[in-house]
Amino acid sequence: MTKRKPLRWGALALAVAALTGCATTENAIKDANTLMQEREADKLLPVTNLSPYALALGRFGRMLDIYKEGDPVIYMQTRSILDATNLSSPLVGAEIPGDITEMVRTAVNRIGARVVYVPYHPDYLVSQAQLGAKFGVTMPDFLITGALTEFDRAIAGAGRVNSAGIEFGGGNGKVTMGGDTKRTAIYSALALDLNLVSFSTQQMVPQVQASNVVKVLNFSSEDNASLGFYGDAFGFKLEGKYLQGRHSAIRTLVDLSVLELVGKATNTPYWRCIPNGTPDPVVVENMRAGYTSLSPELKLGLIQVTLRKYGEPVQVTQQLDEPTRKALERVYTQRFASLGAVDVMTWQGFEPLFFGVPMAWETAQAPAVSGGSTAPNAAPAHKEAGT
Repeated sequence: MTKRKPLRWGALALAVAALTGCATTENAIKDANTLMQEREADKLLPVTNLSPYALALGRFGRMLDIYKEGDPVIYMQTRSILDATNLSSPLVGAEIPGDITEMVRTAVNRIGARVVYVPYHPDYLVSQAQLGAKFGVTMPDFLITGALTEFDRAIAGAGRVNSAGIEFGGGNGKVTMGGDTKRTAIYSALALDLNLVSFSTQQMVPQVQASNVVKVLNFSSEDNASLGFYGDAFGFKLEGKYLQGRHSAIRTLVDLSVLELVGKATNTPYWRCIPNGTPDPVVVENMRAGYTSLSPELKLGLIQVTLRKYGEPVQVTQQLDEPTRKALERVYTQRFASLGAVDVMTWQGFEPLFFGVPMAWETAQAPAVSGGSTAPNAAPAHKEAGT
């Protein structure tokens, strides 16, 4: 017994010394640094906030550079674009933003130099003027108005459950095993309406509007498993939840709607900026009516201007001269051969030429088809509802 007591005290002292050696200031700082580095490595960094249609807005700006070469810049302004559903109120949980005007401004500004946004901040201007600042005032050509008009919760939902269990043995050797999976998906819908107003007349521009809706997904999953022996059991449960960001969905709506609105206002085939787009009947009809009303000389001038956009070195003479004939033959043979012989002085003959102007982002060429589905690689806006 006398030998064991020193051994016990020695072991205890060694353990205390070991613990004391670990709990030092240096080790604590080292552990803190390691923890900070691990957490910093896992930290999510900011990323560019781009909706799927942000790229399309940039493409549309380049399209305007081609279609509207030489035309004056379009100046735009907005009224406050607010929530008309009242679901942005804190009393109902503030589920959606109450003011999306800044999103609309950002979308307009993405287009490029041919569509310029004119801010309206009278309080700021008055304050600066009182300090002696002088400003040149730019009056807008158009005013964008609109609102978030719909937010329908749980318009569709479904769930599935799979479960299985097995039991074997008996008495003290009884074993039970089981598991189940559960999946639930619920869709809500958000809608945005935008209209264009002529600033000089304060009248809405007929048929120039965008009304689009996006579905928002609320998805949840649950997995359970258990293993039990007689009198004892253990198991696990995994849960997951995904709620599509409503603010992000609204930004997508805004970018698409601004693209559609300005595309209609400028009568350009904006749908070619979006993958899998379809021609807008408003733009097609406006161009058909405008072309049909032109005199033969003006039609030939427009044909020659359009041929130049294909890289054909023709002069705008408003005459069907030999260089123009050869250029038409080359373009239609190379790009629209499936149409056969066409009369370019009619809308049916000119339509593929106008809507098929080559764009830098198109890697493949497809023949245009008259009657509304025209542009090569036509790319329509993915719209649940629109005009």
